Amino acid sequence: MKNEKKLWLCQQYAQKAWTLSLCFAQEAGRIGHFGRGYAALADETRTLANKLFEYTGKAKFDGADSGELKGIVDFAFHIGLLSVNAAVEILRVNSIVTDLSVNKSMAVLADDLRNLALDINALADTRVWQQNTVLTEAAAPLKSTYATDFFFRFSIGGIPLVENVANISEIISGLPEGGDMFKIKSKTLPVINCYRHFGLTPIVLNKNNRIHMIIQPDGPDIENFLSNDMYAVPIDDLDINTIFHSKIGCPVPPKGNHALADYARECWDAVGGGQFVFVDWRKVLESA
Repeated sequence: MKNEKKLWLCQQYAQKAWTLSLCFAQEAGRIGHFGRGYAALADETRTLANKLFEYTGKAKFDGADSGELKGIVDFAFHIGLLSVNAAVEILRVNSIVTDLSVNKSMAVLADDLRNLALDINALADTRVWQQNTVLTEAAAPLKSTYATDFFFRFSIGGIPLVENVANISEIISGLPEGGDMFKIKSKTLPVINCYRHFGLTPIVLNKNNRIHMIIQPDGPDIENFLSNDMYAVPIDDLDINTIFHSKIGCPVPPKGNHALADYARECWDAVGGGQFVFVDWRKVLESA
């Protein structure tokens, strides 16, 4: 694909992101103060849209070769994170907002964000994420107590992991403050550095930026969602094609050569011979 067409598509995708930001803001307004998370999504999406507009304008003015255009993967990466945050926010609001049409609309917008991220990533003619297994469904824990199971697929050090979205309170960007401790909303969380703990090599997209996923191993606690049972896990090689519905299935023993085998609470074989692992982050932290 010629660079001129790529730049034109970048403009179209920036316009799409801007439109989605307006939609998020509209849905946030429909549910008042419960929509503060959606309002934050709207602001972040609008900021990314403006940056993509600026990037495209600069590339048009200065000229851009294929190598320079690879910079757009950063936009794909962060828009993908926003789609995960949207899914987390849907689960949070679902229990306190009676207008089901809002969450249905937000689910559509979250899908649109994820698809937008995939489209932008495709323009760079490269894959940022190493795990390309396509899963339409994955097995859910037999003992799952959640009314709706959505799963978030990601990888650490190239190892495929799965987490229930209900266990994820927030995904944020930034450098950890104070080494192994992370500060967020006036709370301090311990950081589980899986790379160091298991001797893995991180794949860093941007050396000045680290992504942390805030996890509560035993499920959501909306009233006190930043408790002592919350951990921050740094993620670099994040797979954004991650939110999928589940079906009930039977777990299998972890493969012996899996780096996280001793810390798995659930394991399932996936399409293509890979294995996806639910990690008990508390065990990892206790063994550090």
